[in-house]
Amino acid sequence: MSAVSSVLIPIIKLWLRSQVEHIETIEIAIAGKSRQILSGDIPKATVIGVGAKYKGLAITNIDLCAESIHLNISQIIKGETLRLLDSIHVTMDVELSAEDFQSCLKSPIFLEAIAADTPPVANSDQEIHALLEALVHKLGNEFTLHELAISDGGAKCRGEFAIAAT
Repeated sequence: MSAVSSVLIPIIKLWLRSQVEHIETIEIAIAGKSRQILSGDIPKATVIGVGAKYKGLAITNIDLCAESIHLNISQIIKGETLRLLDSIHVTMDVELSAEDFQSCLKSPIFLEAIAADTPPVANSDQEIHALLEALVHKLGNEFTLHELAISDGGAKCRGEFAIAAT
């Protein structure tokens, strides 16, 4: 780990914790040499979280990875806000326990995404699979699903999404 990474990681952890309602554990890794990172070029960053809750969505485990991240570090030093200079693709592995999945069904963000006024009922693995497939369909190009596995009321999914330059 570079000297810059050892300073940045605690700051990023603090910021990420402020973005979620709850998280049990969070691990962050930033690849790259100090000079690269200080110039705003981060070759690879990963975030692994356990027991997260974001806007009512309960997530058992999450693993995010992005490569070729370009930030406006030189402007930040001059007092400007952090900006992402180029869009990035983020790979995501998410696991939801059966309990966490049922909790997600009631969250406002999930209900908004599926355009429902009341929480759907999805108890069997087949119902859960159909509901998640419908959600992915509604997301359209915002999310690419690579793998979806449903077992005993829980879900594991692997996919990819983009974050636009800011």
